[in-house]
Amino acid sequence: MPLALLPRPVDDATRRRFLGLLGAAGLVTACAPAPATGPVEPGFPRTVTTPDDGPVVLDRAPRRIVVMNGNRVVPFLAPFLTAEYEIVGYGGEATPEEYPWIAEQLAGGPAFGIADGVPVEAIAALEPDLILANGDLGDYWEPARAVAPLVQLPETDLRATVTLLGEVFGAPDTARRVIGEVDAQITAARRATPVTAAVLLSYQDDGTVNFRVPGAELPNFLAELNVRVADSPTAVDGYEDVSLELASARLDVDVVIIGHAGDELQAALLADPVFSAIPVIAQGRCVVLTAQQNAAGFPVTPPTVPVLLDALAPVLEL
Repeated sequence: MPLALLPRPVDDATRRRFLGLLGAAGLVTACAPAPATGPVEPGFPRTVTTPDDGPVVLDRAPRRIVVMNGNRVVPFLAPFLTAEYEIVGYGGEATPEEYPWIAEQLAGGPAFGIADGVPVEAIAALEPDLILANGDLGDYWEPARAVAPLVQLPETDLRATVTLLGEVFGAPDTARRVIGEVDAQITAARRATPVTAAVLLSYQDDGTVNFRVPGAELPNFLAELNVRVADSPTAVDGYEDVSLELASARLDVDVVIIGHAGDELQAALLADPVFSAIPVIAQGRCVVLTAQQNAAGFPVTPPTVPVLLDALAPVLEL
């Protein structure tokens, strides 16, 4: 009978080397990234370029959107919210009563606060595909980038913001339509001849008055209407706090627009004898904004343009 061929015995050293190789192979396999299983979406990944962050890569369609501060971002976002896209949460304290032009989007109430920073865990629980925030705040929103792509909007520039959202949502035609509608409203309302104006926020708690000059949202918008607000070399980003005594010297203008920082503070400013004696105020050449009208100008957005034009009618009809 022929002898059966038996395998050679494996010594202990060879066995240990073999098992070690198996272990190493298993470790490499376990650490390797899992292959993508989801379908590739047409148009993605998509790269958009933002003024604050440069290029931002969107890996997939932004169906679930988190907005860091609802009052400043949602008004720009609303025209792009088709059935495919949904705001799953927003931050801040905006209410439908304060911002009726986006009441539908704010109806659910804020999902998280933002006054003390970015609540990363609360945002992650919403499972967003995209996070939108207002720009020009340095790295304030940066922690949110750990959850999903973050796009900071240049919301003090209406047209740039709408154009950027058109790129984000692959809807350049919508962006052009929205900008065209805004331009038509401004053209129809624009003064034929220029007037000069000053824009104030009513009393601050420390008794000063906040001047808003070119660089701030409302003065920039007024310039498009042929209403000229004087610049100030000492203002920062379009804002400057000035004592009431010094403020009176800067109000040699055709009209003063008085913003709203609370009913009591606004009433106190209008009743102040120094302020009320300034000729432009004493002659009634001022426009006093309500809380809603004030909110419509900070920032100026597509749905708030008609609100502002209505509020500014006395200036435009001078």
